[in-house]
Amino acid sequence: MIFFDYYFKASSTPKYLEPVVMCMERRYQALMADEPTLKKFVAELKSELNSIPKAKGRYELKADKGYIYIITTHELTEGVIRLQYKEVLSLEGFSEDLCKSLDEVAEKGGEK
Repeated sequence: MIFFDYYFKASSTPKYLEPVVMCMERRYQALMADEPTLKKFVAELKSELNSIPKAKGRYELKADKGYIYIITTHELTEGVIRLQYKEVLSLEGFSEDLCKSLDEVAEKGGEK
């Protein structure tokens, strides 16, 4: 499982990037089932970014282990929207049944 633990939006982020902002903001402090689900999310973000005509050639998505950034590609390179994540190492204080259920969801790629 993956937990999104950090979100940042620069004050210079233009309004036309709002669909991408909303998509990333919804994931902040959320759990995601697994890497394949994360890859689907990154593909969704790329699609959303590429669908904005004003963003073409000006912004690009960078994703690697632990982070997803929308950066400027014109003038000075700057991360205008950031979402960072970590792998969940354990679940504490939950019932055994709930932990098993969450593990099943994770094994099925986020579908129960």
